[in-house]
Amino acid sequence: MLGKRKRDVAVARRQNESSLEQGQTISPDGSDNDQDVFRRYFESTFEPLPESEKVKPSSHDSDEEENEVSDEIESDWEGLSEDGANVTAIQVVEHKTAPTTSDRREDERQQYKSFMTSKPPKGAEQASRKMPRAHKAEGEDEEEEQSEALNLKHDLDLQRLLKESHLLEKAKSSADPGSHRHKAIDMRMQTLGSKDSLFHQQRMPASHRRGIVAKAASKEAMRRKDAKENGIILEKAAGKTKSASRRDRAVDVPAVGKFRGGTLQLSKRDLLDIQGPGSRRRKAGR
Repeated sequence: MLGKRKRDVAVARRQNESSLEQGQTISPDGSDNDQDVFRRYFESTFEPLPESEKVKPSSHDSDEEENEVSDEIESDWEGLSEDGANVTAIQVVEHKTAPTTSDRREDERQQYKSFMTSKPPKGAEQASRKMPRAHKAEGEDEEEEQSEALNLKHDLDLQRLLKESHLLEKAKSSADPGSHRHKAIDMRMQTLGSKDSLFHQQRMPASHRRGIVAKAASKEAMRRKDAKENGIILEKAAGKTKSASRRDRAVDVPAVGKFRGGTLQLSKRDLLDIQGPGSRRRKAGR
């Protein structure tokens, strides 16, 4: 057994030496590196691996892969989460000077004035103006207009009844209702803006006119007295108007005589008025 092993080892050594002699090329200089020797020995012992062919992916396959990747990303994305999102709050910084005592006093004074005045504040007026008007249906608008017109008509009838109630009391006792109807028409004309009454006479004796005026004044005084006793508030009494008989004259117009053609002309009467009554007595004594 021992001799057989020695013989196998010797055969293996010979085969290796013969393979080295066949594979190596001796250079004339004899300067082969050890790495080349080992490389050749390795190649002779082991066969070289076959080169793997690199397959280039086609453009169609690459597009499909990109679409699949994008679909997966979209399916994974569930939108922005409100809980996890950190919303940065906007900070507003105002730089103001500290109000002085004079400014505070002025503000307090303005507030006191606006509080004591009877007028409503400006802010409330602007808010009421800016408030949008509510839109209503056409049927509701027509009903409101009809009701407003009816209420206005009733108000006018009530005012006429209150003004003409004294005529109705007199019409019960008198046998001539036409005169009371004319008086009612006259009152309505005066309320519409008529200056003079229909029963006002332009020409009549002075005594009759003074009697009519005195009777009207006594009636008015009696009416006001009864109203005051009963606690009724009447309209304010109209004051007496000044007669416009005196004509307004210019400043440069002379008070005596007439100014014509740049000269002042005085009559005998003007001269007597200027001199006075003493000059007349002196002339008469002489």
